[in-house]
Amino acid sequence: MFLALRDIRRARGRFSLLGAVVALIVILLVMLTGLTAGLGKQNTSALEALNPTSYVFHPEVDFVESQIPEGTLAAWRDTPGVDEVTPLGVAQTSAQMGEQTAAVALFGLPEGHEIPGGGAIPSEGVVLPETFDVPTGTHVTMGGVNVPVVGEAPEEYYSHLPVAWANMDTWKQMAHSPSPTVLMLNGKKQDAWENTAADTGSVAASVKESFGGLGAYQSERGSLLSIQGLLYGISALVIVAFLSVWTIQRTRDIAVLRALGASKSYVLRDSLGQAALILSAGAVTGAAVAALLGWFARRAVPFELSVSTVALPTVGVLALGLLGAWLATRKVSAIDPQLALSN
Repeated sequence: MFLALRDIRRARGRFSLLGAVVALIVILLVMLTGLTAGLGKQNTSALEALNPTSYVFHPEVDFVESQIPEGTLAAWRDTPGVDEVTPLGVAQTSAQMGEQTAAVALFGLPEGHEIPGGGAIPSEGVVLPETFDVPTGTHVTMGGVNVPVVGEAPEEYYSHLPVAWANMDTWKQMAHSPSPTVLMLNGKKQDAWENTAADTGSVAASVKESFGGLGAYQSERGSLLSIQGLLYGISALVIVAFLSVWTIQRTRDIAVLRALGASKSYVLRDSLGQAALILSAGAVTGAAVAALLGWFARRAVPFELSVSTVALPTVGVLALGLLGAWLATRKVSAIDPQLALSN
């Protein structure tokens, strides 16, 4: 690392610029990854919180079009491996409280069923998200039906809307639907599940597979992941371009090392070590700044700050950067020592 450290000290400006570019790319990727995860949670957190073994749709995986016939419900209850079948109604509506109106997702479950985060489905009325801060006993109109607010629950989201909870009968009145949207199955999945699905024309999907029934989730996530991929490509291109130019500029220095007896592997390790040092400094700095920005951002936008949303983009940029560095610096092993004697 003799030549590598000497170059860094001599050309601090150039290497600081590369480190700053890497840091900025990491900041962009961490923020975008956190935003992608946060927006995803605002689409699916209620579905994840219910956490059944599978969701059953009829006729296809689509929360808008799916409706469960009574015969399908009975067939799944008699299916081997199914310990519990719970109908779930899902609808999007508005909650009118006096002069205030808020868009909500309304989930209907059997009376007494546990609400994620605590509490149970009431015999009448609705349970609103705690962030609504509506006193118990206040009447709210949803889907043209006026009911009392009987409690509050931790905020969960479905399709970017906070979720309100009601029993199935109340949900049917508010959603103007005679049938539940999906079934929640709990149990150990067996081959018999596929047979029941085929016989009833329904589809049993895992929790993650059920997200495919949310059109907004798929398009939104696909767009953000495409942008992330583009940023990863840009980061690799920038690093390859910088190190390629830098390798050409230091060709004579490397030739002198080779003339003095340095092996090809030595000069290659020296070049890669230099790249790794700069990339690591830039990536770690970027990750630290991004984590701080994310901590503030999550107060205003749906941002998910976690180890994975910070570490994965950082490691990804490092890995791509080192691959690019290897592509850019591998030519140093082919430098002719006789260049040191020319001119």
